[in-house]
Amino acid sequence: MATRLASQALHYSCTLIASLYIVICFLFNQTPVKKRKARSKRRSRPRVLLTALIVVTYVSQTVLKIATDDLDRSQPFLVHMTSQAVAWTALWVRQKPSKYEVAGASLVTAGFEVPLLALSLGAKSRQWVPITQITISAVRLALLVFVTTAILFETRQRKGKISEETRPFLNGNQTRYGAANGNDSDNSSVDSKSESDSDTDKNKNDAAARRKRLLNEMQSLGGWWDYLKGFSEKILLPYLVPRNNLKVQLCIAVSIFCLVCHRALNILIPQQLADVTDSIFANKAPYASLGKWALLQLISGGAGLGLVETLVKIPIRQFSYRQITNAAFSHVMNLSMDFHIENDSAEVMKSIDQGGALNNLLEVAILDIVPTVADLAIACVVFYLKFNVYASLLVVIVSIAYVAAEVLTSNWNVDARRELSQAQRTETRIMHQAVQNWQTVTYFNQFSYERSRFGEAVDLRLKASARFGQRRAVGKSLLDLLKPVCFVALSSLIVHEISTGRSSTGDFVFFIQYWSSLISPLAYLSAQYRWLVSDLVDAERLVFLFQSKPSVNDKEYAMPLKPGDGRVSFHHVDFAYDSRLKTLKDVDISIEPGTTVALVGVTGSGKTTILRLLLRLYDVTSGHIEIDGQDIRDITLSSLRQTIGVVPQDPVLFNASIIENLRYARPSATDEEIHEACRAAAIHEKILTFVDGYNTTVGEQGVKLSGGELQRMAIARVFLKKSPILLLDEATSAVDSNTESDIQVALDRLKAKRTTFVIAHRLSTISGADRILVVHEGEVVESGSHQELLKKEGGRYQNLWQNQFGGMNNGKPAL
Repeated sequence: MATRLASQALHYSCTLIASLYIVICFLFNQTPVKKRKARSKRRSRPRVLLTALIVVTYVSQTVLKIATDDLDRSQPFLVHMTSQAVAWTALWVRQKPSKYEVAGASLVTAGFEVPLLALSLGAKSRQWVPITQITISAVRLALLVFVTTAILFETRQRKGKISEETRPFLNGNQTRYGAANGNDSDNSSVDSKSESDSDTDKNKNDAAARRKRLLNEMQSLGGWWDYLKGFSEKILLPYLVPRNNLKVQLCIAVSIFCLVCHRALNILIPQQLADVTDSIFANKAPYASLGKWALLQLISGGAGLGLVETLVKIPIRQFSYRQITNAAFSHVMNLSMDFHIENDSAEVMKSIDQGGALNNLLEVAILDIVPTVADLAIACVVFYLKFNVYASLLVVIVSIAYVAAEVLTSNWNVDARRELSQAQRTETRIMHQAVQNWQTVTYFNQFSYERSRFGEAVDLRLKASARFGQRRAVGKSLLDLLKPVCFVALSSLIVHEISTGRSSTGDFVFFIQYWSSLISPLAYLSAQYRWLVSDLVDAERLVFLFQSKPSVNDKEYAMPLKPGDGRVSFHHVDFAYDSRLKTLKDVDISIEPGTTVALVGVTGSGKTTILRLLLRLYDVTSGHIEIDGQDIRDITLSSLRQTIGVVPQDPVLFNASIIENLRYARPSATDEEIHEACRAAAIHEKILTFVDGYNTTVGEQGVKLSGGELQRMAIARVFLKKSPILLLDEATSAVDSNTESDIQVALDRLKAKRTTFVIAHRLSTISGADRILVVHEGEVVESGSHQELLKKEGGRYQNLWQNQFGGMNNGKPAL
């Protein structure tokens, strides 16, 4: 008796553990790619043959047992053999299961086969059937050992041969960019797609590269599970888990409580209806049972637990949306100049918008998939207790078939989903660029071209949408076909139990009512897997953004910049945007406090780069830069940039009022301080001539203002910021002579106590500078005052001055 009980326990345990292991491996080793490199290789023939032989042993023992023994007495054995035959068949027919999956299944199975074989040998039966069963089991155990040994040998041969292209980006191979502001992040910029079709190819290549990184990541880690684990550690946990929000934590607790209650009600409601049916057939009035059934339905419905669950999910969804959206926006805003130069701003905005896909992952993973798996496990137990083990086994097989069909169809459709996601971003980018650059479109009369380009993008999106929808419809039809097949199989088995008297009519009613609780979780689990895949595809770009890390960042113990006189020193500074070509070479200058330094030279000589390095938009390649004796790499980016005021050559304003744009420089500034700054920038009187004065809206990027007005607005903002160091990049290039004179007077007052760097091509604007630096091919080749440099015969500055005011030298520019 003890031997029989031990054998039954081993049979059922092996069925549960081994099948569960293979199903989980199947789900999470699915890499959604149509033609993976790893799958292009031919499968190991010995491993395939051994797996097929293992399946044959299970089928042989099942057939032999059915032919020679009583089915009721052989339930544990038949359940074990049948389930293992199905599981190993799944491993055999799959294109390329993970070798670790096969090895793990072999070890788990062998762990149960050894004690089962020992119990069979202990029976000492001399009949041919038991001896045949023992022989087949021994052969299978040997095959399992051979499979494990073959995999270990194969792994040892390939050890250390990891391709560089499969190195995971979630584990540290992040894209790095120079920081653009005082936070830990990077920036991105626009590759203008409107100018040529080659930009479209570039975007497609970028998308393909990102897709390849993601697939290589999942492939190298072993599939979805390990990828999602790393994804959760780096994205979900930091941003979506409410560690310090008691309200959301309570809502999650209530939601989990509702889920547990629903699991119980899924059983109680069908059982209560079964009791009502049995009472009716017994000629009894089941009013009490009917009342209980109605009460349970009310509690379970949308007016009961459903309402509570819906209400508590609202704060959960809002919390996760707020966290991921704010985090994505902050991260993108903190990304560096490199990033914003290399990426399309419209596509980046679309990627942030797709952060909602990440928002869905938490709800799907915790509040949907986990309860659904629990429903299936409960269904197996219920069918076993209420009917027999074959019904429970059939539920397992139905579940495996249903989920496997969904996984396969979803992976078949994932490329179409990714194509649709890329087409949506492309459509948004083209629309954004055309609307943002409306004036350029007007100047060149390219309305037809833009309509055609946008129409093509819409057509591509619709084509991708149609492909995705068609594939999804095919997959859904396959799943819909499985529903009646599974229902007929289960109902036939239950009808047989009723006909033999082991079950009642009420049990059949229970099954019909419970069927929705069984098939709904299956349909829901498969659908959630499909949307989980879609969400991850949609979020690929945002994941890529989150993985980008700054190469210019605050050091761990960076300190704020200590107030000083404003002395700036470049000590043997070298810099290169590309390691193959130096942009600056051995720049070694020292600027005294309160002095004005002008940078002159041809376009591309390195003048703007010097200012960018001082702002620490990039880090120097070698050497270092100091402000008041403090290395700018040892101070915080925020304090550094707060110390420096910048007037760019092409100022950009927000689509807001003039006073809001001015106050952006110092939010605490009063109206009087703003007016004073505008007087200093010679624009106050002009603003007063506008109909709405300081409340005038400037339009997107300030399009309602002239070039001179824009620059004077930028100068006013710097006046308002009151920074001790000024960077003026062609600050007066777009103003007339009278306005320039007014601004120069104001700048002279402003520069009296400030260290000022000026970039200018119009040399008359910098002739009064304390020091002029002539930059040529990344080197400071001349330094001195205006008069000193003019006296250098054949010097670059002298030649440039003569070109502007004294004619050309042999018809060629001097610089």
